[in-house]
Amino acid sequence: MKDSDKLQILKPTANAIFDIAKDLGMIKEIYNELSECSKLFQDDEIKKYFFDKLISKKYKKELIDKRLKPILSKETYTFISILTEHDSIDVLPDITELYKEIADDYNNIIRVRIVTAGPIDNKTKEDIIQTIKCFSNNEISCETLIDESIIGGIIVYIGSIVYDYSIKKQIDLLQNKFTYGN
Repeated sequence: MKDSDKLQILKPTANAIFDIAKDLGMIKEIYNELSECSKLFQDDEIKKYFFDKLISKKYKKELIDKRLKPILSKETYTFISILTEHDSIDVLPDITELYKEIADDYNNIIRVRIVTAGPIDNKTKEDIIQTIKCFSNNEISCETLIDESIIGGIIVYIGSIVYDYSIKKQIDLLQNKFTYGN
């Protein structure tokens, strides 16, 4: 399935769970629960169990009832149960990510991720944030990550937009130019 097809199917689901959370005043709580469940269902052994066709849905449901029902809100528990019943628990991380985007949009938050090959100083980080603030009145949530594989330079993610000024990207562009003449 193409990402655009997947998005068309999952976006209404994420919107629905978000609307429920908003109506209940539980936007953050439900996001946190969805996020923790997403991590749980990404574990290889748990995935293997939940995708094993030889294990009945009844046993899977019983496990969720026993382990998750006591610790989740009624809404999140019901949602996880429905996904499990329809053998769709694998889309939970995607739905959680879409939910986060919807919540950020609702709360006027722009997520910024700054990736560098080494530690970044506070002044550089603040300069990037101030530049972004010139184009938006939204609150900015910023995280910095170190990824030595980019060799040097910087990659800035602003929402779904990527500004890649890494040395690795420049090397890749040069390699393509030499290889394909582009």
